Amino acid sequence: MGICIKDILNIVEYGYFSKPIVNYIYPKISDVALKYYLLLLKSKWERDYYSAIDYANKVISVATTIVLRELARFEIISLYNKIGKSDLSKKEFIILRNNFDKLSSYARSLILPGLNLFNKSYNITDNFKIYSDNYEENNVDKAILKYSHAREHIKNEEYNKAYELFIEGYFLAKEFPHPTMLCNGLNGAAWWIRNEDKKKALIAANLLEYYIGYYFEDLNYTYNWFDTIFEVRRINNDVTIFEICNIVNELKKIFPEVKIDKKFNRSFYSKEFEKEIKKNFKKNTIKFRKQKEINIPVLFFSTYTALIEKPFFTKSHILKLIFEGNKDKIIKFFSANYEKMYFFNVMMSDFNLKKVERRLLNSEDVEDSEYNISPFYLARKKLITELFKKTKNFKEFVFNYFKLSDEEIRLFDMFLRICVRYDIKWPITPYPKGKVRDFAIKYGFGQKHVVLGYYSFEDDERVLIDDIIERFL
Repeated sequence: MGICIKDILNIVEYGYFSKPIVNYIYPKISDVALKYYLLLLKSKWERDYYSAIDYANKVISVATTIVLRELARFEIISLYNKIGKSDLSKKEFIILRNNFDKLSSYARSLILPGLNLFNKSYNITDNFKIYSDNYEENNVDKAILKYSHAREHIKNEEYNKAYELFIEGYFLAKEFPHPTMLCNGLNGAAWWIRNEDKKKALIAANLLEYYIGYYFEDLNYTYNWFDTIFEVRRINNDVTIFEICNIVNELKKIFPEVKIDKKFNRSFYSKEFEKEIKKNFKKNTIKFRKQKEINIPVLFFSTYTALIEKPFFTKSHILKLIFEGNKDKIIKFFSANYEKMYFFNVMMSDFNLKKVERRLLNSEDVEDSEYNISPFYLARKKLITELFKKTKNFKEFVFNYFKLSDEEIRLFDMFLRICVRYDIKWPITPYPKGKVRDFAIKYGFGQKHVVLGYYSFEDDERVLIDDIIERFL
């Protein structure tokens, strides 16, 4: 496979979300420095900063091209700062600044916005006059500059202006698309406007929660954002604050190494929340009766996979009811208790992304942007409904799924979601083969979707995915 540095840059500019392509191309690369560079990025994404620094130094020492060497230096500047070695960070910063004019334009485009932001954040030097003619052509770079300008307004306590800039940056990052950057924009907007306009903050927080569910699995990447959502819900006296605490604590079980604030361990479950569940259940039964019977099994399954803590009732005769499509019996089943009613509400709810976005800068009709179901779960549900748009052999798929162990289900849920969320126009297209290809064909999934989901996992995890997939063939 002929892979040039420019191809690599066009891949890794998506950050963590380029992991499937990096995993796919890594075994096909022979250049040692380039392999070290990819290992550097993967270590950084896993927040193993010391390993990342080690790989960065290896790239710098063995790279035969100035582009690769200075890209590694660009990474090490931030890495040294993260581990508290600001003196080493500043030293590498000056070296990179002095070498900047030797870089190609596309390398400058990748580096300059981050370098600018880093310099402003840490005040390394006042004499910072390097530039590139075309770096603003990249929308994620433009977003970084918007966030940088927003922070300048925050220093002057101009929070409404900062909010506008964060939202402008969000739309730029979304167009790219760069999931981490768009979430950073929404997080900044919600946090800094919360004391000025708590309802406007709630709109941004709802959208942030939706994108966390749509794009992220690991609590390492989402904890600070959840903290913002919690605070915004708290000051709005929002009854769904219970859901945020539940999500964070369930994710904590999957990623126990993450330390979370004690406030998330408090119980916010209340009679008001139960009343809200019951009220929404009545509304949703009306909506359910208008639903086409053919859609019910997919809605049920996508809801089940969306939830972190699985409800106890799903391996009972409910599967038979769902596939029979008898609406009266299904409604009666779900009306038995609050847990079942809540599941039904998630199943029948959607997140109107366009409506919420329209209110980011025009929040007059705030009520339409509030949600009684966690946007996190609605986003995860949407991923699965997207995957099963043209499904085949669905009943067989579902019954095979419920034969899996709880741990296998957790891994397989993640795989199914990732099959959709990494669908970006990559410069290198991976192709499935063997069982992965057969799995995609049998159930009507896009082959590109499935192979992206497959390579988002590391080698040892792919062995487990292989074993699960085989049971579906």
